[in-house]
Amino acid sequence: MDFYLLEGERDMSQHKKKGMSKWLVVVLSIIVVVGFGATAYGVLKENNPMALYVTAEKNTMEEQWERMEQYNKHTLALQERMLQEAYETDASLKMNANAQGGQLNQAVPQLAMIQGILSTLELKMTSKVDPESSEMSGSLDVLLQGNSLAQGSFYQNKEKTAVKAPFLYDKYFALKNNELGAFMERMNQPTQGLTEIPNFVQSNSAAFTVDEMKEMAEEYVKAIGKHFDQDQFSLSKGASYEGTKYDKVTIDISEEKAQAMMKTMLEKLKNDERIWDVLDQQMKLQGMASGEQETLKENLETAIQNVDQVKLPNGIKIEAYIKDDIVAHETWTMDVKPNGEDAVNVAITSNYNKEAKNRYKASANVTLVPESEESKLKISYKEDGKPNKDGLHVDYNIGLDYKDQQEDLTANLLLNTDYTETSSNTDFELQLGGSKLGDQPVPGISGTFKSKTTKEDNNQYVQISDLGLDIAMNDPSMGNTKAQVEFHLEQDVSFTNDVSFPTLEGEEAVQVMEKSDEELEQISQEIQMNLQQYIGNFMGGLGGLGGF
Repeated sequence: MDFYLLEGERDMSQHKKKGMSKWLVVVLSIIVVVGFGATAYGVLKENNPMALYVTAEKNTMEEQWERMEQYNKHTLALQERMLQEAYETDASLKMNANAQGGQLNQAVPQLAMIQGILSTLELKMTSKVDPESSEMSGSLDVLLQGNSLAQGSFYQNKEKTAVKAPFLYDKYFALKNNELGAFMERMNQPTQGLTEIPNFVQSNSAAFTVDEMKEMAEEYVKAIGKHFDQDQFSLSKGASYEGTKYDKVTIDISEEKAQAMMKTMLEKLKNDERIWDVLDQQMKLQGMASGEQETLKENLETAIQNVDQVKLPNGIKIEAYIKDDIVAHETWTMDVKPNGEDAVNVAITSNYNKEAKNRYKASANVTLVPESEESKLKISYKEDGKPNKDGLHVDYNIGLDYKDQQEDLTANLLLNTDYTETSSNTDFELQLGGSKLGDQPVPGISGTFKSKTTKEDNNQYVQISDLGLDIAMNDPSMGNTKAQVEFHLEQDVSFTNDVSFPTLEGEEAVQVMEKSDEELEQISQEIQMNLQQYIGNFMGGLGGLGGF
């Protein structure tokens, strides 16, 4: 659920009077329907239309998940181990850039030099992580033509965070994680509600495993499923859909039942500490203020109190066409009408056609049409998979289509991916169009992404990733211009029980908050002198680098 939609109304009392916004109501309604349709296998499993539907939903999801899991074995295994075991990484990032055409060279005279620098730039990175002790350290070395330009290192445990840049100062600067707010105030800087440095290991681990997500999904669906009765389900055998016979299950959900489902789900979300614990870590990692979580809870409570404002005059209707215990076609329709506002027609459709083991087509569409407005929003997803020589090829199309009385906008992201058990290779293109973009030139954006994860032995993995981005634009003021940017990342991951970290005791580190203002001022002056010397050496080095 997108909690930020719940933040929209700042004044709580006014919010209760006016009711939830139209789009929030629509989103809440869709969440309940999709949540039920996607995970309904947690409900009763008797031999009836209800059991037929939930079993087919379960089979459809598991079949698609198992197919993709087959082509991500090493990646998924690596990600899970990195959340649980201590490891070390050694990585290298290289890049290349090329821009040309039109009057670009005249507009940016230093373009050739910039491209030359980027093409010979390399970032070398190392890290050590111990999930058990919540410790991590890392280093970064910036190289140009193989020569080190600058180095830096980082260390964090449950109590402190420290950074060091040897070319500026030869010691770590350490700060207790809970002293961030006090430090910002001491430096006369606004805290913006940020008073603590998040522990990055804990934040990175603040995610649910696949098994945990399945367990939670079953819990939520069982809670929602209590609002369902057998008489809401009906079965029509031999129903025709586009010339093919299916078992058709129809589900009719009344307005009262839908409101009760929404309230149950929102209350369960509000009281689920697992979700709030993960959300708290992620919010800290993203630099959000500590009070944001309480605001979310308050807005969630407001939504619960206003569930009765979600009017569904015709209830919710679900039609599922089932064959061979698979949901081949499904539609969800409803009219959502907030109090005092126009209704919004919501239609959700999904299709899944499996011709062979790795030959299938899948699609989903969400269409929103306000009753009294000449506008329409459609979000679409298509997937076309077929076997190839080494594994599986899949064509994806993710689209957005919006139209109103004055403007229109279309956006399509096309991806063509070849999967093997250890790698993926994707070509992508972003297509934009419509009058909403105005007369501004629209860039052509395309590129490639390649990724490979190899298991060298039981404790050693190698990851290689390549990203290429191509941008082309026909600008009347600049002419035809093209730019290519490439990134190449290689990373070795080693799992080990022998992980060592730096010490922050004694003369190894400057304990920032323990130093007086005079001592910090003296250190600051020394850093400024070192920086000036570094810049002088750096500029002199650039002069000796020659042409690129």
